Amino acid sequence: MSSYPFNNSFTRQFRQELPVTFCAEEKPFQQIVLSTYGRRSEEEINALGKSLNDQIPDNAIISRLLSKLTQKDSRDAARLTAFVQETHNELRNHASSEPFTAQYYKHLIELLVSFQELVAEYDMNGQELLLGNLNACYFNETSFAVSQSVDSEEVATMHRIIEDYLYQVGEYYQYFHMLLQKEQEQGKDKSRVQVMSHVSYYLDTLITCTEKMIINMEITLDMLLEWETSLQNRESQVLFN
Repeated sequence: MSSYPFNNSFTRQFRQELPVTFCAEEKPFQQIVLSTYGRRSEEEINALGKSLNDQIPDNAIISRLLSKLTQKDSRDAARLTAFVQETHNELRNHASSEPFTAQYYKHLIELLVSFQELVAEYDMNGQELLLGNLNACYFNETSFAVSQSVDSEEVATMHRIIEDYLYQVGEYYQYFHMLLQKEQEQGKDKSRVQVMSHVSYYLDTLITCTEKMIINMEITLDMLLEWETSLQNRESQVLFN
């Protein structure tokens, strides 16, 4: 007898419409319908959702990304923004009180304003955009519904957006290092004990905070690449099976 394998896209529509049936009362969640014996509480339905949660493709890595972005990255970004603002205010005060070096301070202030705008842009058009996309395709224990799916090309696009911001932040990071080196060279005097200037302190701390942001972005990129690779593998299987 000849074998006629079904096309994956043809069979997928039936899997989407297939209810999870336990008989009796039904509770729809968009593409999934739960039927249970007798009456079931919201807690029981949600417990079932939680048990199915681990079996949904990509849900684990999406959950990891969400936790990282909301619990660590957002805190580090808030600390960086607060310190940049603090440094901006302090340097502005120095520029007002020290007219002979005011131009130097003004250059640093302009640099900080530009960097702060980049960090704010990344927060809105990079991190928040990524969070929105992740939340849109994440199943949690309180709902089986999903508002959209995602393919490898969409994940690759998110990767490129974050990567572009990483490059820009890295440019500032290198420039902060150059300014700190110049500041330290100007203060070198072997005849006395070295004391870090207030500008050196601000630059050194700013470098540390920026480095944390860069590390967070690099880890995010690694996780997105892992997700993209996983999607590409499944898309290849769908194409050739």
